[in-house]
Amino acid sequence: MSAFLVILLIVIGMALIVVEVVVLPGITVAGIAGIVLIAAGVFVSFSAFGETVGIISLIGSSLLFIVFLIYALRAKTWNRLSLKSEIDSKVNLVNDDIQVGDAAVTISRLAPMGKILIRDTIVEAKSILGLIDENKAVKVIEVSGNSIVVQEDIE
Repeated sequence: MSAFLVILLIVIGMALIVVEVVVLPGITVAGIAGIVLIAAGVFVSFSAFGETVGIISLIGSSLLFIVFLIYALRAKTWNRLSLKSEIDSKVNLVNDDIQVGDAAVTISRLAPMGKILIRDTIVEAKSILGLIDENKAVKVIEVSGNSIVVQEDIE
């Protein structure tokens, strides 16, 4: 039973270290528990089977850890685990046809950011003169980069 316990402690410890490296990066409970379980397995092998078996289990678990480390640091290992998709969407691009002076209607409350409807297109806009409730007429006073600045149309 003790040989099974030693092997089980070392294997579970290695599995926890794998979980630590692959799933939970950083120093967390899994990594610390893995190191403690490997140390406990080596300690049990020393106390139950003597010095020779203890040294063999220490060297074996060290070699197993080195093999795992070399395997984990290879580029092909991380290529299998890495995300392959690319993000090709764009953030709130302003149409070139939106100009200063254009009229629009607020779809949501601008506090100070909100949605406006301009030429059958819903875009995000910013009010610089305070809050503007929904369904109010607004006028574009600035278009720069990907932002539209509006103010309430008093006319």
